[in-house]
Amino acid sequence: MKKLAAIFAAIGMLVAGASAQLATAVTNKNVKIKKIAPAVVSTPEYGVNIPNKRSEALKWFEIEVEFEVNGVELVDELTFQYTVLINGKLCPGEVTHVNIPKGNNRYSVMYISPRSLDRITGGKTLNQGMIENIWVKVTKSGQLLGEDSLVKKPMPNLPQLPDQLVKKGDTPFQVLWWDRYEAVKGPAR
Repeated sequence: MKKLAAIFAAIGMLVAGASAQLATAVTNKNVKIKKIAPAVVSTPEYGVNIPNKRSEALKWFEIEVEFEVNGVELVDELTFQYTVLINGKLCPGEVTHVNIPKGNNRYSVMYISPRSLDRITGGKTLNQGMIENIWVKVTKSGQLLGEDSLVKKPMPNLPQLPDQLVKKGDTPFQVLWWDRYEAVKGPAR
């Protein structure tokens, strides 16, 4: 009789655990993109004592995405797929964030370096007119959870310039605003 009770208890715990996992599954109702904010920012300057190693602060293109997570306490992983249309050129990139807690004011960010901007703009200074659109998709395990864009237009079928968008950890901004942005999967933050 005790064995039978133990078996039923074990089955009950498995069912309860499976139900809890299903209840916390992340869906398109849990993640919402609130804002896409493009900006041109200067290379940060740090004070160091190394003679003859000065450089000019150049301009970077920053794409910050504000989002929220509701209905689940913690999301283990979300992938943000960015596509930027600048000066008639499509530039894709993606970053995967980990351990995202429930709440508002969650942020993802990617950058385009000054040299890449020169390539994209043909050496001209980036201006608002050159930024035609930015599309952002949020996925988890390949499932689309949310998407938004600056201008509500479909993405054009143009050749893409890969490797122009870079993660914050691959920029001189990597040590700044550490607590603002969600953690990035892998060694770079």
